Amino acid sequence: MLLGSLRIRGKLALLVIIPLLSMVGLAVPVVIDRVSAARQAADTAETVRIASRVGSLVQDLQQERLLSVGLLLRRVSRTELIQKSATVDDRVADLRAEPLPAPVRASLDQVRRLEDVRNATLAGRATPQQILTVFGEVDTALIDALRLPFQVDTDTAAGRQVLALDALLRVDEALSSCTTQIVLVKATGDPLVSRAFVACMAALNVDNRRFRKLITPEQLKVAELDDAAVAARTSPTFLVDSLRDPDGAIAPVPLDVLFPSARSMITLGQFVEKKVVADVIAETRAREREALTAAWLVSLAAAAILLVVVLLSMTVARTVARPLSRLTRSAERVARVTEAELTRVADDESESVPPVRLDPVEVSARDEIGDLARAFDRVQHTAARLVERQVAGRRNVAQMFGHVGRRTQNLVGRQIALIDRLERQETDPGRLEHLYRLDHISSRLRRNAGSLVVLSGATGSDGHVAPVPLADVVRLALGEIEDYTRVDVEVAPGVAAAPAIVGDLVLTLAELMENATSFSPPHTRVVVTGELTDGGARLVVVDHGIGLTEERMVEENARFTRRERLDLAPTEVLGLFVVGRLARRHGWSARLSHTPGGGVTAALEIPAASLVIRRPEPVGVSAGRAAVPGTREPEPPAVEAPAGFDVELLSRATRSMSSGDPWNAFGSQASSRSATGG
Repeated sequence: MLLGSLRIRGKLALLVIIPLLSMVGLAVPVVIDRVSAARQAADTAETVRIASRVGSLVQDLQQERLLSVGLLLRRVSRTELIQKSATVDDRVADLRAEPLPAPVRASLDQVRRLEDVRNATLAGRATPQQILTVFGEVDTALIDALRLPFQVDTDTAAGRQVLALDALLRVDEALSSCTTQIVLVKATGDPLVSRAFVACMAALNVDNRRFRKLITPEQLKVAELDDAAVAARTSPTFLVDSLRDPDGAIAPVPLDVLFPSARSMITLGQFVEKKVVADVIAETRAREREALTAAWLVSLAAAAILLVVVLLSMTVARTVARPLSRLTRSAERVARVTEAELTRVADDESESVPPVRLDPVEVSARDEIGDLARAFDRVQHTAARLVERQVAGRRNVAQMFGHVGRRTQNLVGRQIALIDRLERQETDPGRLEHLYRLDHISSRLRRNAGSLVVLSGATGSDGHVAPVPLADVVRLALGEIEDYTRVDVEVAPGVAAAPAIVGDLVLTLAELMENATSFSPPHTRVVVTGELTDGGARLVVVDHGIGLTEERMVEENARFTRRERLDLAPTEVLGLFVVGRLARRHGWSARLSHTPGGGVTAALEIPAASLVIRRPEPVGVSAGRAAVPGTREPEPPAVEAPAGFDVELLSRATRSMSSGDPWNAFGSQASSRSATGG
């Protein structure tokens, strides 16, 4: 199960992450909505700003339209009209330099249509109606390109203000057109112009009523001031009277007074427009700040809650996981110490092992984990005492093995000494042969006692104080096995074993040769070879017996290198157990391999530090001897046995090998006894 594989921190994190994800899932839409509202408010403010710039351009176009009509009526100069046209072109260029929506940028291209009308007006060829039509189309195209009613949310106050701005731009355009037409009515008295003026005023009243429904009370006051300014320049009842009789409404007003008043009335709408633009920008900026503030507050609140929950969960996880980690480390320490002590092999060279001391579990909590820690503290102290008892018990058993082995060695030594005296006193060949056999059995018994000492972990006493040639070491080992007559020895001369390893090397070779003769047919031979290597010497014991399986071969080779408990080792491999222990003690390398054709080959690598190698004579000496004709090489002097070498022990092994019979390792117990004379 997934929860079962999670650790404490993972489970606590899983417990906390679900409400955290829920909180994030609730906070993210709110933040996104507030950010979207702020972005929409910023877009609205930018749209209104562009509309204000376009409105200023439209007012300049309205002024240019009135001046163009005034030029035809000889009320303005050509220079004034040309300056106004240049002002319009400069404002268009300024607008093009800003990032504008595509419809607005396309509507600016409509200003180019005025070039023909401008030229015709300056040349006196244009008609007032042509001027009104072209300028009116350009102004309407600029206002329509803003698309103010389609870019705002009309449910908000700012959105309604943008609609009011659109209506105001159209009212100003209608007022400018009507003002220009009333000038024409006064100047020409044309009935067609009067009817066009009446239609324009009717449309103006419709747009004006729609505009006044959308504006705020403060904006309405500014619009009323605009109405008062118009009335002051005409008459208090001009708007009503002009709809019934335009000619009669303006009859009392001279053209010299009407034209300047018309120019000033065009600029009156700019005050209301600036007020609406300022109010919309202020409203959208406030909404943008509120939306961003709300987004930041929600984000910070969510982040603060997330941080508090994470810190709290980490604190709780630490208070739970730390004691459990201490318990785990204590358990691992107890297991590691216990395993190290229980798997300690009996060939540990240390005389005494310090008692096991485990650190107490440092958990001061008073909750269930603290109770568990204190209970485990008692458990680990109990485990430490059990380990100490186990170590003491195994040490006592090892010491018992060593005492029994040494006592047996002493008794066998006294027995061999007694047999030696009987051999020297006996003259009957038959009884002397039995004494030799008894001597050989005693030597084997001494090897078993030596193996018992090795199993105890103690080092046996070695009486050799001088190097012993490897060939003699092999002969000493042959004297301690039963079926020695089937062994062929081929050991190169010139190599001797150091005195400190002779006894253990004899025991090792005896165990290997005993296995080789025991697990091979009686008609086969066991060959023991020895040769020098780059790193020392190699002794090889080759048999042609039943062999071992690959799995068993790997297991036995591992026994030569790894430390193994004696009480867990199989009893049928105690000989190899002894070989492995001695090899690890002296730094030898023992390995078993398959003999071609069947059987087992045991190789023992002895490093040069454990050997005494005789250097060969220089080549020049032998060459010099061969160069003297007619002389005979003197006989080499007799080599005396090195001091401390047990010549009698080697002679007993030689006598045993010369007088013994072959032993059938695969025969019955009765045949074995008859073959050994017992």
